[in-house]
Amino acid sequence: MVKRKQILGLAITIMVAFLVLISCKGPTPSEQSQQTVLIAANLPLTGPLGTYGLSVKEGAEFAIEKIKGVNTPKLNFDWQDNQGAPKTTLSVMQKQFLANPAVYVSGVKPQTMAINDQVTAKGLPHFVWIFDPVINKDRSNNLRTWVSYKIEPPVYFSYIERQKAKRVSILYVQLPHTVEEFENIIVPGLKERGIDQVQVQAYDFGRNEFRDLAQKIKKFGPDLIILNGFQTELVGMVRALRPLSLITDGNTIATYDMLDAAKVLGPDELEGVRVVAPVFVTRPESPTAKQWTSEFVQRYNKKPLYTHAFSYDMATIIMDAAERLGGKNATSQEWLTALRATNMQGITGPLSFDFDGDLITPLEVGVYRNGNLVPDLGL
Repeated sequence: MVKRKQILGLAITIMVAFLVLISCKGPTPSEQSQQTVLIAANLPLTGPLGTYGLSVKEGAEFAIEKIKGVNTPKLNFDWQDNQGAPKTTLSVMQKQFLANPAVYVSGVKPQTMAINDQVTAKGLPHFVWIFDPVINKDRSNNLRTWVSYKIEPPVYFSYIERQKAKRVSILYVQLPHTVEEFENIIVPGLKERGIDQVQVQAYDFGRNEFRDLAQKIKKFGPDLIILNGFQTELVGMVRALRPLSLITDGNTIATYDMLDAAKVLGPDELEGVRVVAPVFVTRPESPTAKQWTSEFVQRYNKKPLYTHAFSYDMATIIMDAAERLGGKNATSQEWLTALRATNMQGITGPLSFDFDGDLITPLEVGVYRNGNLVPDLGL
């Protein structure tokens, strides 16, 4: 009996030792490859700009759900709502810095500008969700997977030349990045093309009543109108211009956000309006875009906005960089090097960054026909 107890005690001791050894040993190669990457996201999730932040959030989360594998890194996003307020954005950033994120995400304008210098000083890879033409110039850590006002003006100029416009009316929201686009790029570019009859009307952000500005456009009598603003503002513009018969087929072209305004406007209001748009939006019949859109609708019970696709690609880029880093605890510079070396195909097109850290997304002019956006082939 004593001997049996001794044997049983020895067996228990060996088992306990084995369990301790198992609990203390390091992660398996598979577990090592699935490292967790902390990403701090500082975006407007509520308020007038909430549609943009929510689209970034949903697009990234969709990528995390879709892209899974043994070696796929786990992206842990810390989603924080800056409510579209610069002061709140700064407070959110300070708290997020305490967790030492590997990558930072912020938007939109002017929230990013409230913290851009601090994130640059920190050296973190910084995905910015703003349209500014040259936001990334002289910023070695900034990256952008959204469309921008750097690549929009050439599309305007090409369309204006095709329409042989002589009198151009411009209506734009007065913010630093739009002033930069229209006053420094568009208006000078029109003059270089011999178009000196240009009416420019800048309005304050948040405005939704445009009847008085529409009357001024009518008095000017343009043969081409450029509309710029966010979703609610573009809705207000179209609904002010339509009753005055100022929108005709081919005379009105708008910025990217008309894609979001189209979710509110009816087919009759949109008919014939042109918009600068990513090719993956105007030509959704490509197998990749078609399958992705179908799966998104199945997941969220709504059609994706273009921002969803750009955010999906952002998350894909981060995952790809993490895999190439091999699961190690990389420095910010190593992260930047890996991210800037991205070269792959995404939902929005080729995914690779230019010298300034911007994706050069293929764009074209789309036109609304019966409520649907199709390529404007100029036929």
